[in-house]
Amino acid sequence: MDLLIGTASGAFGFEGTVEPLIEGTRINHVAVEKDSWWAADGKGRIHRNGEVAAEMPDGAKPLCIQPTPDTVWIGADEARLYGLEKEEIAEDDFFREAPGRDDWYTPWGAPADVRSMTLDAGHTLYVNVHVGGILRYDNTGVAPTLDIAADAHQVSAHPSEKEAVFAATAWGLAQSHNGHDFDFRTDGLHSNYCRAVAVLEDRVLVSASTGPRTSRGRLYAGELWEGPLHAVAAGLPEWFEDNLNTHCLVAKGDVVHAGLEDRVWRSEDRGETWEVLVSDLPKITCLA
Repeated sequence: MDLLIGTASGAFGFEGTVEPLIEGTRINHVAVEKDSWWAADGKGRIHRNGEVAAEMPDGAKPLCIQPTPDTVWIGADEARLYGLEKEEIAEDDFFREAPGRDDWYTPWGAPADVRSMTLDAGHTLYVNVHVGGILRYDNTGVAPTLDIAADAHQVSAHPSEKEAVFAATAWGLAQSHNGHDFDFRTDGLHSNYCRAVAVLEDRVLVSASTGPRTSRGRLYAGELWEGPLHAVAAGLPEWFEDNLNTHCLVAKGDVVHAGLEDRVWRSEDRGETWEVLVSDLPKITCLA
């Protein structure tokens, strides 16, 4: 399967044509692991290859999934992290006691959520709490990294470099060589508010807009660690009328996909030129 597409009304696979995979529920996130694929739905269920594998305990709402060689991590509302092993889901005690948790918040007063996760080439897990920064989780425990105030919306690791991590934040594109210390890139962006990020071997793509509610969103690309970011729009709308959102920008090799509203665009040249791959879908929520 070339692409997994999560929508407000189910999951679809694309390999030449669109095929329904899960129907009748919102898909919050999709993820791939070798020959398997995973989905978290709006009814609190975790699917593996289209079949329900487990249900979340305690009324938790699954928001993102990260398969690893040892377990499948599930990020949930109220900034909870769960592990799935042998069809059993259990909350992670170490993350429940993560340093700085008392400072996590949302601007509208609700509890913070686990919004995105990524696994680096050394199998270190990075957990993006909204709003709570990015936490590094390895065999030494859980450690805060990015400043909470940066308002991170997605974290993504480099496909082959250990500890090379990037994040889309309200302060611009954040990047770290060591998995702990981040700096920010904003040169070339029309605004610093970023929602989605995808990392290629020698290039990074990030979406930027004027804010949470926007009619001026754009996609940008740049060299991996330095230099200005430039807008890429050949085949895309000059301006997106909404944010190209978390989990809606994905890359593998030189191929990049982006999803917004009812359509998916595909680029085969590292994000420089695009064409519409699929349209007339339910509202897209995620890609993998």
